[in-house]
Amino acid sequence: MCKNFCIGTYFTLMKNAYFFYYKNKKMNRNTRLLLIGGAVRNVGKTTLTAKIIKKFSQNNNIIAVKIKTIREAETKYHGKNRNPLIENEKYRITQITTADNNSDSGKMLNAGAKYAFKIKTKSEFIDLAFAEMMKSVSNKNNLIVCESNSLREYIEPAIFLLILKKDSNEMKISAKKLKHLADKIILSDGKHHDFDAEQLYVKNNVWKLRNDTIIQCFNDTIM
Repeated sequence: MCKNFCIGTYFTLMKNAYFFYYKNKKMNRNTRLLLIGGAVRNVGKTTLTAKIIKKFSQNNNIIAVKIKTIREAETKYHGKNRNPLIENEKYRITQITTADNNSDSGKMLNAGAKYAFKIKTKSEFIDLAFAEMMKSVSNKNNLIVCESNSLREYIEPAIFLLILKKDSNEMKISAKKLKHLADKIILSDGKHHDFDAEQLYVKNNVWKLRNDTIIQCFNDTIM
């Protein structure tokens, strides 16, 4: 009984310490960054990202970024690992120049992004990889739309959207531990979302979220 109590107390203390750490952790803030994460694969991250880019690229330069973070515990969520990192390679940054519908980054360019990048990185180097990518697009007037959960551990974006799968409790580790930091939880069936690009706006080159707008797009398309 004492053993079970001690183990339970230990995990409670660890959990509280973890949330205290994230609450008080000093992070770089990037108000030009809109971060979009997903609980699992195939929740429509790129579908929503492309809609947002299409709307805001009409009046803004959009930098689109797709980050694939390699974690041992999340291999089933990685999808096909084409061109894997070699043994001593920390990360790889690829600029995508072909606008098409054959890849997520290509779809982002096709939607109107000025530049599109694909980053493949080991989890411990994601902040370095993103910082290096940003050096090549340092124009302060650029807005960034990035697909990633893990980047939220290192950078505080203007907005962090987290997409959950409708009628499912499945959630990968990186999403589960960062869920409490999401500015908006979105439900999706993979194609439709209970969120619309109209709920976002840009003011003084800063992403903003309209909290007073309720859009029934998810109910209208699924119900």
